[in-house]
Amino acid sequence: MTGKLRERIAISGVGCSRFGNLLETPELKGTTIQELTARAVKEALDDAGLTGQDVDAVFAGNAMVHSSQVPGTYSQLSKWTGTQFKAGVHFEAQCSTTNVGAALAAMSIAAGTYDTVLVYGLETTRTKVKGFSPYEREPISHQQTWLWTDMAVNQAYGVPQGYDIFSTYNGLVALGYCRKYGMSIEDFDRGMFELCKTRRLHGSMNPKANIQERLEDRAEREGFSDPFDYWRSDKHNPFVAWPSRLLSLVTTADGASAMVITRADLAKGGKSQPVELKGFGISYSDLPWYGEDPTHWEFDRRAIDAAFDMARIKPADIDYLHTHDCSHISGICTAEATGYLEPGTGLSAARDGRLRFDGDRPMSTHGGRHAFGHAWGASAGTDTYEAVLQMRGQAGPRQIKKTPEISVIHTHGYAMIGTVVVLGSI
Repeated sequence: MTGKLRERIAISGVGCSRFGNLLETPELKGTTIQELTARAVKEALDDAGLTGQDVDAVFAGNAMVHSSQVPGTYSQLSKWTGTQFKAGVHFEAQCSTTNVGAALAAMSIAAGTYDTVLVYGLETTRTKVKGFSPYEREPISHQQTWLWTDMAVNQAYGVPQGYDIFSTYNGLVALGYCRKYGMSIEDFDRGMFELCKTRRLHGSMNPKANIQERLEDRAEREGFSDPFDYWRSDKHNPFVAWPSRLLSLVTTADGASAMVITRADLAKGGKSQPVELKGFGISYSDLPWYGEDPTHWEFDRRAIDAAFDMARIKPADIDYLHTHDCSHISGICTAEATGYLEPGTGLSAARDGRLRFDGDRPMSTHGGRHAFGHAWGASAGTDTYEAVLQMRGQAGPRQIKKTPEISVIHTHGYAMIGTVVVLGSI
């Protein structure tokens, strides 16, 4: 295995819907998941200066068919997306879906099979199909969402109510981090508070984010003069797996994302500034995800190394980073594993404002899984969407001061697919 692409590959167009609730979010209320997906696809195709008939193949991703109920996604949405009669496949890699799709598209193009591939992902984690109608929807309880999501866990490790992701992905990792670096629980709590403030700040500047309210503003709205008192309130921010709190976790959303992948020489003549897909790494593992050190995840280490080797970059080259932050502490551990942050410094970097869009180590400027929200099969594409905007200088008020030339996007597909994509300027 060479671990290299035989042809330079580019992302020529990106699209992303507003993330939220199809029954409640004002911009989405009354919209079907088919319409939401079509909007994201149209944005990506328009961005590339193409139509659906200009692509050679469609890779359609959706992880939780229970709620979307669009199996055979490529054919069901072919007229919605203008891609009738194209080659198509439905695939899923849980929360890594769209970026795994980008890697699959890159390989098919580098192999000479296709010139241009449309990749899109869609998910509804807040609503599901109502009765037998393909378009009417009703709410899903959080318990039902997690039960369906936990079907991706090896059931030999499961329990009747689903695998306990909150302790495994949050509390145990947090305790391991504190033990490893000699951090007190009080310092950990303060660091997580500052990290959440940063994510909420980024979300407040993003019109497509699920949550667009700063943490300080929410605290004031709830009657707290000190936002840290709000953070420590059992009513508003209880522990979910001590010492990790509710506001250090993902928020669920309905959403869709899309990207156009093509040969770099074709992309240069396109409508928008293309970004090179320089490399990727994918590594998966069954449970347990870690051993005695819950901050070290071997499959992430392997995915990082493979992506960096393919792209021929080193940690010092990274200008912008997103790590999968369904669990904020897990995202910090991964950022340190990439070398973007020094081991044991992630939370102090958050306290010092270094992870903000205007800091020297900007991360997750769209708001991450907490503020931007999480729609399983669509979310990785939103991370790539944000990186492309940043690299074009089009991220608006959250634009990084020094336009990134190298961006790294890491995602976790439950349970567990570590995926790393490296983007570079052309």
